[in-house]
Amino acid sequence: MVQNQDSDKSGSQVVAPYRNWDDCYKKGKDSLPWDTGEAAPELVRYLESVELFPGNVLEIGCGTGTNAVWMARRGASVVATDISPKAVEIAKTKQNEASVSIDFRVADIIVESPVADASVDFVFDRGVYHVMQTPEFRKTFIDRVAAALKDGGFWLCVSGSADEQRAEGEEGPPQLKASDLVDLAEEKFELFSLQRILSVGPHNRPPIVMWEALYRKR
Repeated sequence: MVQNQDSDKSGSQVVAPYRNWDDCYKKGKDSLPWDTGEAAPELVRYLESVELFPGNVLEIGCGTGTNAVWMARRGASVVATDISPKAVEIAKTKQNEASVSIDFRVADIIVESPVADASVDFVFDRGVYHVMQTPEFRKTFIDRVAAALKDGGFWLCVSGSADEQRAEGEEGPPQLKASDLVDLAEEKFELFSLQRILSVGPHNRPPIVMWEALYRKR
């Protein structure tokens, strides 16, 4: 796992305390409560509602590749990245089984841009932006997404919500306020929609409250 660093305005180093995702994927299904084996319903719902399916797509945090395979089967040219080499290894197996072409890459968007500037029509991340625990890292993430998109391109982001009520010690995704999804993004994105949704909970819990945000590059 890459331990990422960035600098704040004073020049001191900021370290992203990422979870060791590679260990999770190496342990197998029981340590991957978010991996349902089905394409993310938020992604399916959105892309089935658009008139023109995006031609070039970037998925950040592709996990075992289920979403990427779903999009590739519908004709999209997909670049799919994950910080975990093991996740990408599993994803490539799914790709071969599905007989589709996907550019899977081990990459960390905070370290470097995963694709060329202005090369994709659509970016999807489910559960990556919300692990950016400082404004510096969130801004870098937003800047990289904006750079990757063509003018007018869309970014669909699904993240944990601070409105989700949990018992002490109960597991769940990082929780963001609505302002965490709006304030830093406004410079480069129009916020098309921001809504509370119910999404799959970990370890057979009932659905949990999350944010679904749709942005368009200015």
